[in-house]
Amino acid sequence: MVSIRKRSKKVKKTNKKTLGKSIEERPEYINDRSEFGHWEIDLVLGKKTKGEAVMLTLVERQTRYALGVKLEDKQSQTINRAVTHLISQYPIASITADNGSEFSLLSNLEAVEVYFAHPYSSHERGKNENFNGLLREYVPKGVSLNPLTSEELDNYITAINERPRRLLQYQSSKFLFELSRTA
Repeated sequence: MVSIRKRSKKVKKTNKKTLGKSIEERPEYINDRSEFGHWEIDLVLGKKTKGEAVMLTLVERQTRYALGVKLEDKQSQTINRAVTHLISQYPIASITADNGSEFSLLSNLEAVEVYFAHPYSSHERGKNENFNGLLREYVPKGVSLNPLTSEELDNYITAINERPRRLLQYQSSKFLFELSRTA
């Protein structure tokens, strides 16, 4: 005798907790990159194992200037400390992050506006994803980041920032960043 199993309807979950302001609430002057000081943030993983070091990357939306910091883990407290340190050194007016739990404490920052992209929508933070692809030229996927020194990471990021880009009329991100910072 053949038994036929009854199929149940799939139910979409709608109770996903939002971390803070949605990217839809981001003002138009940030979206069109007409104002300096608005950043996109992301994590770059090496090996996907527990206890593995990660790289925190930030990219300024207007100039495409990038910052990077090696962190020992991807806990939200560690990331919050690193971002707080960067805020004290660089002109950061707003940050756009993905919906990962590692960025959950960013909404507690009072010095900057924080916007969260929709889940599985990496294209909403395209500048950062593009930079991470450029960084992968130096640090391939699946390679442990533990032996990577902060000096090496700084050298990689400097090389990318000093690279002339067609998008920027063959000027470097570093040149435009320094120009905007002094203006």
